[in-house]
Amino acid sequence: MFGIGMPELILILLVALLVLGPKRLPEVARSLGRGMAEFRRTSSELRETITAPLEERAPDPKPPPQVASEEPKPAQSGGDEEGREESSNE
Repeated sequence: MFGIGMPELILILLVALLVLGPKRLPEVARSLGRGMAEFRRTSSELRETITAPLEERAPDPKPPPQVASEEPKPAQSGGDEEGREESSNE
């Protein structure tokens, strides 16, 4: 937690108790907790406000481009090639 060990945390709480006193310390801790909760809520709303339009505008991922094969594929023209083969064999 913030790089603070247990001894440092106890020291901070003792100083806060001495400075604020036993009557005001719970009140200050409560208001600090409320402030932190409000900050988290506001930051979450801001993050959603920023990311929502970006997610809507994001284009669909395009498929990778087709790589041409090394061997050309024979053209299919509906039977014309068969007729040519037969006439050349005669």
